[in-house]
Amino acid sequence: MHRISSSAPFFDKRSLNAILKDIELTLKSGVLTGGLHVENFEKKFAEYIGVKYAIAVNSGTSALEIVLRHYDLKGREVIVPTNTFVATPNSVIFAGGKPVFADIREDTLCINVEDVKKKISSKTAGIIVVHIAGLICPQIEEIKEICLDNNLFLIEDAAHVHGATIGNKKAGSLGDAGCFSFYPTKVMTTSEGGMITTDNKEIADSAYCMRSHGQNTDRQMVMLGHNWRMSEIAAIMGIHQLRVLENFVRKRNEIARQYERLLADLKNLSPFRTPANVRHSYYKYPTKVSSKIDVDKLARNLKEKYGIETGNVYYPPCHLHPFYKKNYATSEGQLPIAENVLKKVLCLPMHVGLTKADVEYVSNALHETIL
Repeated sequence: MHRISSSAPFFDKRSLNAILKDIELTLKSGVLTGGLHVENFEKKFAEYIGVKYAIAVNSGTSALEIVLRHYDLKGREVIVPTNTFVATPNSVIFAGGKPVFADIREDTLCINVEDVKKKISSKTAGIIVVHIAGLICPQIEEIKEICLDNNLFLIEDAAHVHGATIGNKKAGSLGDAGCFSFYPTKVMTTSEGGMITTDNKEIADSAYCMRSHGQNTDRQMVMLGHNWRMSEIAAIMGIHQLRVLENFVRKRNEIARQYERLLADLKNLSPFRTPANVRHSYYKYPTKVSSKIDVDKLARNLKEKYGIETGNVYYPPCHLHPFYKKNYATSEGQLPIAENVLKKVLCLPMHVGLTKADVEYVSNALHETIL
């Protein structure tokens, strides 16, 4: 049976050899943390995104919590889309705040501006906009206006959108801060790792301090912090992955176009459209399945009969997880668009290692499976 994973990191031969060489030199040097590779990665990433500061950390979750802690959330609320990985609302809690879930738009799977307006209260401190599957939230400018009008911070959860753009701006440069993940499934990886991007010096200074136990450059502890540092080896991987990121995004877009062509005649499966001013980075390739089709059964058939792994973004939505239902009184029926559409989303395999033959194989399997 042909086997196709839903996601996978990618290292070409040139990058792999360069990474191994740099790791060997670093291991021999004995400088495994707090060295020049992390500084170099931060500098190059900031230049790529188009911001003044980039602060490397050990995960995307850490990036979110650090930025949220900067805003002192005790007794305050942060609006979060329910369609995200649980790390997003969890970070609000760990930073001392309360997540308030907002519904999404059916056509983008991103946060719904109209519902955001309803959720703003005197306790609201800010909004986290989550760019989903590689798509920058098309309503980002409207959300920025809302934040300006209500004196709220705006954080981009940019875990899915390395290299994505809207207009002439890259993800991670659109809010007060952007938070990236470099987990192995992401568009680029450092194995584990994350990055904060910002033009705000106060956020940057706070992040540099907080990621190293709250110590300033004089090693004086001036705030509560943690060991949220990125290792030199992770940074080496990041530098070389960043070098080929544009190629990765280009290849993912080519795969997406191939899917669109091959699946255009399937009436019970439809893609999500990308606005003309947005460059998608296709962390995932989500499709919407007709209500006539059992998505779980379809996914099982594709895996068991054809060896094809698929995924979703995200089901169940955060407000229907047991923890949030028990501790935050969330329940079914509160966010109907997310509850309805997310159960019908199937993400097809998407990674740089896919060949044209692989995409054709997936397409043929779908044609055979979906009547």
